[in-house]
Amino acid sequence: MTLTRTHQIGYALLLLLALTLPFELDQPLLAVGPLAVTNLEMLLGLILLVAVVTWFGDKGSHGGLPLPHRGMVLLLVAGGLFVGTAVLAPEQNSNALKASFRLLSGMVLALAVPVLVHTKRQRIAVLLAILVGGLLVAAIGLPEVWLGREFGWLAPFRGGITVTGQYLRLTGPLDYANHAAVFIEVTVPLLLMAGWLWWKKAGKTAVLLLVVLAMLLLLQASFATLSRASFVTIGVVGVLMVWLLSQGLGSMNPLKKLTTEARRPQSFSIKTLRSFDGAQDKPLRLRGSIFLENQAVRPWLGLVGLVGLLFIVNTVGSDVFRLRFASEGDNGWYQANWQVPPQLTLAANEIQQVPIVVTNAGALTWSSNRAQPINLGGRWIQAESGLQLAEPRWPFAQSIPPGETAEMQIPLRAPSNPGEYTLIWDVVHEQITWFGEKSGVFATSVVRVLPSNNRSPFPEPDSVAPAWDYALPIPERSTLWRLALQFIGERPFLGIGLDNFRLQYGRLLNADSWNETIHTNNWYLEFLVGGGLLAALPFFVWLAWEGLLAWRVLRRPPVDPWLLAILAGLLAFLIHGLLDFFLLFNSTGLLFWLLVGLWWQWLKENKSPQIGDYGSRQITFFLSLRLCASALSFSRKV
Repeated sequence: MTLTRTHQIGYALLLLLALTLPFELDQPLLAVGPLAVTNLEMLLGLILLVAVVTWFGDKGSHGGLPLPHRGMVLLLVAGGLFVGTAVLAPEQNSNALKASFRLLSGMVLALAVPVLVHTKRQRIAVLLAILVGGLLVAAIGLPEVWLGREFGWLAPFRGGITVTGQYLRLTGPLDYANHAAVFIEVTVPLLLMAGWLWWKKAGKTAVLLLVVLAMLLLLQASFATLSRASFVTIGVVGVLMVWLLSQGLGSMNPLKKLTTEARRPQSFSIKTLRSFDGAQDKPLRLRGSIFLENQAVRPWLGLVGLVGLLFIVNTVGSDVFRLRFASEGDNGWYQANWQVPPQLTLAANEIQQVPIVVTNAGALTWSSNRAQPINLGGRWIQAESGLQLAEPRWPFAQSIPPGETAEMQIPLRAPSNPGEYTLIWDVVHEQITWFGEKSGVFATSVVRVLPSNNRSPFPEPDSVAPAWDYALPIPERSTLWRLALQFIGERPFLGIGLDNFRLQYGRLLNADSWNETIHTNNWYLEFLVGGGLLAALPFFVWLAWEGLLAWRVLRRPPVDPWLLAILAGLLAFLIHGLLDFFLLFNSTGLLFWLLVGLWWQWLKENKSPQIGDYGSRQITFFLSLRLCASALSFSRKV
């Protein structure tokens, strides 16, 4: 098929977007008033603009909306309803609208893919661009973790590497380690299918060994993100793909073209698929023979085996992996129980031995002799001004393992000026964190300082600083989910506005300040909280529709290996979405919609019926205007 110049430009922009998804600049390329456009957002806008021009320019090739199937209408309805619920949100309407339009722009990207990608070769090229981007995430991130230092040249792309306690988490050029994790989860099936095809074509053991080595490094990158959901998701995807492929009678022959029967135009409606289902209900061979004869199953079995192998290796050889796997986050590592005097009276500059008892209730051994020491610390807060005067330290005489208690006599020195003070007792992991910042647990003593003739030096007034503000620690997932259900109970039908959970959950905990970057850590709860049943339900029904189509397609032999990679990547989003949320971040959200668009392009190429007669030219025109508006709804990263 001869492509027009517009097609070529749009396709080239799509390739560039797929390749650079992990590399979104922190600073906008363009800022006009409240609008701030990053490099990815600018690429997205250009792609959508070219797609609209291309679609209108293909006169006679369509009679209506470029929708892959009727289920797509549910998705468009859900997108519009998210905007509506944002308008009706009780507060933070502008934030909810920004998030809703960002979601809409992703949907339109998925619609644009079949318009700009016309052939199997082009579809594979886009997938290879995603693969290269994911491999770059791993290639950049692994040396950072192994060397134990950040790469300064990544500063334009992220605020800093993600850390858990003293340990670096593989982040690559992305903002968060969990974003790198989901990128790797999508890259794994792409590498698996690309490597399988290469090996089947070359037929050489050296090629197989090289592919296995590359897969091991990529999987280790997943483990290095310290995201437990990541390697579990990869393993579960592998198991599910084995199970799904074993349900069919056909095998995957990557070097053999699809038969005429398999390529015959089929209707993907529910009615016609029921008739096809009956053809699959014939007695199957023994299940054991499927794993030996079905080529589609073999690489996924190998993937499951490699994930299991690396899980054992990391569990045995990595302290941080064991710590991470045993706890929800690093908040549980920094726990202490206290017995301190509630009140003290000292003369100015007096040194008094103060008895305290502190118990290590966390997961780390407290030692003042390690490279990044863990010490007993304090903060002197002046009651009248609220200023912090000093942060004294007292090393531990010996290591204190988890569960053990230390009884200490602290040589406490009083401030120079008489008055009322608050002494905050805490443990500090030097250069990492105060324990109270992670756990919210610390001890206090009210100290009365009396006048004295002792003029020994104490910090001068110009060394004072604002008092440390102990904000609400990041809640565990169980707490976030409970709060999400509470919000759903309050507004079950309309929700509180998409992306507003992170701005409001603290009030349910009676907190004055909290981390406003934390979502529900569950895709499905996030949508229910934000859009209520009104917006979330049609979205979930659309997901179920797509899942049913994918199920039917997988039961049609032979299976396209690249289609398996697309569906496995989407499945990774659905599974990891039970424990995280990614759709409102440009890099990961656009990755999801790009995969959806490639799935739709496969349906189109395999003669899935279009809804060409659905709606008039007038409806098409106004919907196109709305899609263009979504494309131009640029905003900063959440």
